[in-house]
Amino acid sequence: MFSSLKKIIHTILHFGFKDDYANDVNQKHVVNFSYLVFCFASVFLIVMFSQPFSPLVVIVSILSLILACLGLRYNYRGQFSRAQILMPVLKMAQVTILTLFYFGSDSGFHFLLVHVIAYSFIVFRADQRFVKGLIVVIAALLFLMCEYLSLKGLYLTESKQSFMLVSVFFFIALYFSIVINLVMSRLKSVNQHLRVLAEKDELTGLSNRRKVLADAVNIFADCVINHDTCVFAIVDLDHFKKINDTYGHEAGDFVLAKVSAKMQSVIRTTDKIGRYGGEEFIILMPKTKLAQAELVMEHLRQTIAGLTIETEKGIIIPVTISIGLAPITPEVTRYEEILASADKGLYAAKRSGRNRVSVSPDFQD
Repeated sequence: MFSSLKKIIHTILHFGFKDDYANDVNQKHVVNFSYLVFCFASVFLIVMFSQPFSPLVVIVSILSLILACLGLRYNYRGQFSRAQILMPVLKMAQVTILTLFYFGSDSGFHFLLVHVIAYSFIVFRADQRFVKGLIVVIAALLFLMCEYLSLKGLYLTESKQSFMLVSVFFFIALYFSIVINLVMSRLKSVNQHLRVLAEKDELTGLSNRRKVLADAVNIFADCVINHDTCVFAIVDLDHFKKINDTYGHEAGDFVLAKVSAKMQSVIRTTDKIGRYGGEEFIILMPKTKLAQAELVMEHLRQTIAGLTIETEKGIIIPVTISIGLAPITPEVTRYEEILASADKGLYAAKRSGRNRVSVSPDFQD
């Protein structure tokens, strides 16, 4: 039940937008949440004041609920600016009318105008300073008007006034805590997204050079500390310059993307892969012996050799790869030494005719 409710709330919060990382997502979250809370509060007032029947409260709350649904509809249809402005107008109208003509200032109901001010500072952008300032000034003036001109709890008993005051306090506290949580969650999500983008190669979708070398450092350190086996591999597309010269750079990029996707799907889940630069890739195989790594890389080589890459123009481009391998040994003190040895293995594979897997000469018997 709780998970179902959470899904419903998540759906409402995402009304009117699909991109989780657009510039105004945080504002849209707060707008939709404000509508959600406003609808809940309106239903609460309708239920609470239906028995005994208080026509002013019920009528205002029903109208507020209908208009709030309209605001959500605006957002769902992409009319965010309308939904953005309608929310504080609705809130100020509902709070002011009910405070002045029913609840009175003793109920503390007009303190709900405080969250209109908070809403304005969070939701409106820097280029909407006029609208933001106008709403803040109006909310402050309405608060003062409710404080000094409203009835003194004429329609509420002392116990109901106390109940309303406590309800308002908890409502404001809940609103602020959830809005702050929404903002912080959004910041964490954006930071995580930016970190992923900073670590991803745009063309291939694999880890970029900085990320895969950072993985190499971490894996190397773990292997040294735990005395584990590990193998580094450098993969290079054969005759890639010829592909670019013959079919064009666009076709070359297409080949890189296709080969990268296939390598990502073929390597083991425990292995790490990243684009080293150009048509070169690094594959890190922790907890792997050299003989096992040769089998894994041979399978990868055969898979790429059998890959059919066809462009939009119907041109089939044959692709093969050469792979150089080097294991981590107790004598090695820096991860760069392993990469240099793997590069020697790659050079040996190229010199031997390409489309093959070669262990670095440093580790051959």
